[in-house]
Amino acid sequence: MKKLLYAAGCLLMLGATSCESFLDETPLSNLTPENSFKTEEDWNSTLTAAYGALQNITAGFEAKYAITLGEFGTDEVKPIDLGWAAYAELHYYTFSASHEFLDNHYTLCYDGIKRCNIVIDMPADAPVSAQGRNMMIAQAKFLRAVLYFDLVRMYGGVPLWTTGSVDKDQIMKPRATADEVYERIVQDLRDASNVLPTSWDSATDKGRATSYAAYAMLGRVLLQWGNPGEALKALDQVYGKFHLYDNYADIFSPEHKNEEYENIFEVQFKHSGKWGEEGSLQHSYWGPRGVGGPTAFGGWGGFGPSQYLYDSYATDYDGTPVTDRRQEEFFWTEYAGVAQTPPAIKKFWDSKYGNEIENDDLNFIFIRYADVLLMRAEALNATDDNTSAKYDCINEVRRRAGLDDITAEDNLSKEEFASAVLLERLKELCCEHHRRFDLIRFGKLAEQVKAAYPEDNINIRDFHVLYPIPQSAMDANDAITENNPGY
Repeated sequence: MKKLLYAAGCLLMLGATSCESFLDETPLSNLTPENSFKTEEDWNSTLTAAYGALQNITAGFEAKYAITLGEFGTDEVKPIDLGWAAYAELHYYTFSASHEFLDNHYTLCYDGIKRCNIVIDMPADAPVSAQGRNMMIAQAKFLRAVLYFDLVRMYGGVPLWTTGSVDKDQIMKPRATADEVYERIVQDLRDASNVLPTSWDSATDKGRATSYAAYAMLGRVLLQWGNPGEALKALDQVYGKFHLYDNYADIFSPEHKNEEYENIFEVQFKHSGKWGEEGSLQHSYWGPRGVGGPTAFGGWGGFGPSQYLYDSYATDYDGTPVTDRRQEEFFWTEYAGVAQTPPAIKKFWDSKYGNEIENDDLNFIFIRYADVLLMRAEALNATDDNTSAKYDCINEVRRRAGLDDITAEDNLSKEEFASAVLLERLKELCCEHHRRFDLIRFGKLAEQVKAAYPEDNINIRDFHVLYPIPQSAMDANDAITENNPGY
C-alpha cells in the first residue's frame, strides 16, 4: 500500500511547474512505480514542483483567492468591489468555515506540503549524489516550513503530515497543537539553514532557498510564535549581509530579479505569453482603476490600499507632520488623467507586460532586508536590549524614506517603540502579505481595523485572530471534530 500511495503521490505532485532558471524545467508527466525517480533529474523535477507551490499562495494564477487572506480585514487594504460577497465577508468579518477562499488556501498549502514530503523522504540509495541529496532535502524542508507557517498562523493547530507515503489508517489525522506545528517548522528551518549555501553560484540556480532565507524565515516564525530572543539569534545571521536599494522601484522591478541586494528570497514568476501560466497577477490586481483594466496598464481594481494607509504617511509615530518618500513612491493619486480614490498602489508595476491579464513579469518578494531590519528592531526591543542596536535597525529603514532618526534621547518607552516599529512596518511593507499577522502579533488587529473603518460597523471579535478550518477539510477528515472557537 505504501508503495502504491507513494507512486500515486509522485504522479500527482509532478504535474506542476514553476518558472525562472531552474524552475523552467518541465517535470515528467508519465511516471509509474516502475520508471519514476531513476535519475537525479527526476528528483529535481519533484523539488521544482514543490517550489511551484509557493506561487499558489503568493501571486500566481491559483493565488487570486489565497492572497486575500493576509490582506483583507486589515487596516491597510479594503476590497474595492464589496459587491462580491466573498470580498465583503472578509472585510466585515462575517465569513464562515464555508468561505471558498479558505478552502482554496488550505488545499494549496497541503498540496505543496505533499510535494515537499516526497523529496524529504528521498531514500539513501536514490540515484542522487550525497551532496545533491542533502541540498534537495534542505530546500524541501525550507519550503515545507513556509507552507506549514502559512497554515498555522491562519488556522492555528492543523494536521501534521510529514511523510511522502501515507497508510490508509493515517489519512484521517487529528489536528496537532499550534505549538507542535511551530516546533516542526522551526526544526525544518534549522535543518535547512545548516545545509543551504549563502548563495547559489550558478545563474540557473538563482531563486533557490539559501541559508540567509532560512535564517530570515526562522526569525519571522519565532517572532510570530512569541519567542523574540531566539528570533534575534536567527536574524543576527542575516544582519549586515544585505543592503537597501536607493530606489524603491528596484525592489520589485523585473530588471533586478534575484540580485540578492535587498531581496533575500523571491518566489519566481515570469511573463509567459499566456494567461494563467507562469506570470504573476500582482500588477493586474493592484494597478490603477478606471483606465481600461489590465489591457491598458491598469488593474482589475479588486485590491486597493485603504485611505487610512495612504494618510498614515503624512504623520510620524509621534503625530508630527512629515514628508515620507514612500507616499509618492508607493501610490498613485492620479493615473492617465484618472483620479484614484482611494489611491492605487504603484509598488507592483510592470511597465512592459502590465497590459496583459494576470501575466506580469514580477517576482513575489517574499523576504527582503527592510523586513529583517524591522523584525530585528522589534526583537531587540522585546528583549529589553539597552544598546543603540534597535535604533540603528529602524533608522536604516526610516532614512531611506527621508525621515529623521529615532534616538534614545526621544525617551520612548518599550511600548511606544513597539508602536513605532508597527507603524514603520505598515508604511514600508504595506500590501506585501504581512499586515494581518503583524497586527495579530502586536495584539492590535481589532483596534486597528476599527480605527481604519470607523463607519463600517465591522463586528470583529477576539476569536477572529484565527480563520476557521475550512468546512470541506473537516468533512474530509473525521479526525477533526471541532473547529476553532467562535465558528
